[in-house]
Amino acid sequence: MNGAAIFKGQIDLKPNQYISLPIPHRTNTSVDGVFAAGDCADDHYKQAITAAGTGCAAALDAEKWLAVRGIE
Repeated sequence: MNGAAIFKGQIDLKPNQYISLPIPHRTNTSVDGVFAAGDCADDHYKQAITAAGTGCAAALDAEKWLAVRGIE
């Protein structure tokens, strides 16, 4: 089991307990304004280097989400 299981009931998870990312190639989750990256969402590679890359993508997605809402 991975660390994403702690989100059960709060965010959509895949059957294998990884966080579900409903938009392909994005970090959005089932909860508006919540983004996932790394080992909790990557059930394919499960490697630190992909965690670093998706962490950056999640930060950019969060920044855009905040900007669209006028939050600095």
